[in-house]
Amino acid sequence: MSQTMLTIGLPIALAWMMFCVGLTLSLADFKRVLQFPGKISAGLAAQLIGLPLIAYGLIQLLNLPPVVAVGLWILALAPGGASSNAISHLAGGDSALSITMTAISSLIIPFSLPLLLPIVLPDVAATLPVKTAILQLVAVTLMPVVLGMLLKRFIIATWFDKFTHAAGRTALWALFFTVAITLAANTKVFYQLFSVASLAVLLLCLLGMGLGALVAKGFGDDAKLTKTFSIEVGIQNAGTAIFVAVVQLQQPELALTPLLYGILMNIPVVLLITRYRRAFSHAN
Repeated sequence: MSQTMLTIGLPIALAWMMFCVGLTLSLADFKRVLQFPGKISAGLAAQLIGLPLIAYGLIQLLNLPPVVAVGLWILALAPGGASSNAISHLAGGDSALSITMTAISSLIIPFSLPLLLPIVLPDVAATLPVKTAILQLVAVTLMPVVLGMLLKRFIIATWFDKFTHAAGRTALWALFFTVAITLAANTKVFYQLFSVASLAVLLLCLLGMGLGALVAKGFGDDAKLTKTFSIEVGIQNAGTAIFVAVVQLQQPELALTPLLYGILMNIPVVLLITRYRRAFSHAN
């Protein structure tokens, strides 16, 4: 039952969150983002180059066991996902920039991951199907966002305004639902919550978020950009990492680290969202 919820309920919840994000966006938001290719390039460099360097440093510094080390490396090479887009939205980040970065990284990762994976796991021939990655991106991220944007553009009515407001409030509950599903499906990793693997994934998340914030500071004191880069660099797609470990490499034990990450990354995420919600409430 828990695995069914993970494979069916989780994508549906993520798609709903992305639909709610789409209700807040317009085509002008993406045009604005594409006017600043330097920001996109800097954010992607931090995610695709900086985060793997952090992971490699942690592997050496903590002298991680091989299973944990490889899992952490796979995780660092994974792209962002619908969850990072939804989290960016809920935390007051730049949703259009977040989605743009996720879309680009998801198309780059299928090529870069097989090339970089042997650095920690020699003699491996892993390939991440490009078609699968693109279809997942379209189904869970792009289609719901586009649908939300179209409805916002063409439906002008009081009832729709009320619906949009209500949908925005449910997005946060959908995030909690995804956390609950992850926990229910992965109870077997609880015994590892106080292990070096947990320390490694928390450090990867926090240091990645710190790197994202540092890169954003190079573009000025922009709170939305800082949040967006922090989340996009620090929050990786644990599902993709698990897919590579279990399906591509056929080594389920390598999925331990991504599973722990999928649970523990929610600690800084909840703190970020709670802080933003409180500040937003006081401002209104």
